[in-house]
Amino acid sequence: MRAHILDSPLSYYATFFVVRYVPTRFCYQLGRLVALIIYCFSRADREGLAGNLSVALKKPAHSSAVRKMVRSVFLNYGQYMVDFFLTPQLSPRRVKKLFSDIRGEEILKRALARGKGVIFLSAHVGNWEIGGSMLRMRGYPLIIVAMAHNTAMTNALVSQLRRDKGIKVISMDTNSHFSGIEILRHLRNNEIVAMNGDRDLSGRGREVDFFGKRVTFPVGPVLMAMKSGAALIPAFVIRERTGKYFGVLEEPLPLSSGGTIEEDMGKNMALTARVFEKYVRLYPDQWYSPDRIAGKVEP
Repeated sequence: MRAHILDSPLSYYATFFVVRYVPTRFCYQLGRLVALIIYCFSRADREGLAGNLSVALKKPAHSSAVRKMVRSVFLNYGQYMVDFFLTPQLSPRRVKKLFSDIRGEEILKRALARGKGVIFLSAHVGNWEIGGSMLRMRGYPLIIVAMAHNTAMTNALVSQLRRDKGIKVISMDTNSHFSGIEILRHLRNNEIVAMNGDRDLSGRGREVDFFGKRVTFPVGPVLMAMKSGAALIPAFVIRERTGKYFGVLEEPLPLSSGGTIEEDMGKNMALTARVFEKYVRLYPDQWYSPDRIAGKVEP
């Protein structure tokens, strides 16, 4: 994982204690203030976001529309960070007040009735942590596959917050060899495994067309679905203007299985890219992706 000022024990533990002891309204104001400060001083992230949004929105990176959207991404991320640490510490009653709805829950119920497990396919759009807490409150068995953070201290804090809400965590790093076996075991137990599929942090991904660029995505979600027969369900948790969140589940992706493994993987990876493009276009101000998706983008 790329080193970043926010991915440090100091920033994580500071946020954790602030949201625990400071009134929520002031936490959001502080989150936006910190986000604006980082916006002013983090030129690399500004340029990375502008380049990505330029590709996604088909507008010049220097245009006022893209610059305004970049600023909105920073502000939303400040609120995201507050909610990330706040939600696991809330009572069930207060979590329900933050969450408005799960759209498509019947899709999940039908998939679980097959008995082969479910893989939630998501991306760095919105805030999955809210949805994870709500799913556990509704009694669904949930396992999150997460890339390890840059330090053991931050990784331990984030994993513990999730476990406190009954969410199991499979922590991955670039040297992980056994996580796939663990994922398959949970799917065979007819559980839900949530995986992000838009960033290849291991270096073992596959190229796919994404907004007209050749981008490397991780193969894990598709490969696990093909091996296990689990339903691969696109799932996102989006923040509304009111501050509440809603979850949205789509029908399982119709995975190909009639050709060679290479042919099927190519077709199935393309399906995931189309889903990610759809939600980035719908909610570009909640697309937290400062790393350039493909090479240098023209200004």
